[in-house]
Amino acid sequence: MARWEDVSSTVAQLSGHMDEGRRGVFHQKLARYVRKPDRDLIIAVNGERIVGLFCIIEALSTPKALPGEPFHQFACCTGLLVDSGYRRQGIGAGLVRRGEEWAMERGKAGLWLVTHGAASWYARHFGYEPVARVWEKGVAKTLMAKCFSESSLSSPAVLSR
Repeated sequence: MARWEDVSSTVAQLSGHMDEGRRGVFHQKLARYVRKPDRDLIIAVNGERIVGLFCIIEALSTPKALPGEPFHQFACCTGLLVDSGYRRQGIGAGLVRRGEEWAMERGKAGLWLVTHGAASWYARHFGYEPVARVWEKGVAKTLMAKCFSESSLSSPAVLSR
């Protein structure tokens, strides 16, 4: 788990592809994740280098594409990032597993997230199911969810959309 003193180095090491404006927003987001008790910033470290991160929050409203709040008992992943030089080494998988453990430790029924291009990866490696297509800033993305037990969803049909 990251601490306040990890935020600046995480931003410095994982934001090389961002312009200055996006880098500032990224820093603010990570700072919130280490300060607030309902969320965490999980980092992956290789020696002294931060090579990945996973942002998780106990509760977040689902996109407007879904009626109601079908995942009100689920935690939400709001970011997964692995340094391009360290991909395909299991770092992202380790971060996802640790995020799932985090959610289970807090008694959450499952985990949901929105992804642009990794839906098949989440489905194949972790058992996430596509729930809906959503549009964020003009880009089509897939909302994915995973129940930690068979009885986790109050309405199981939501995963068959």
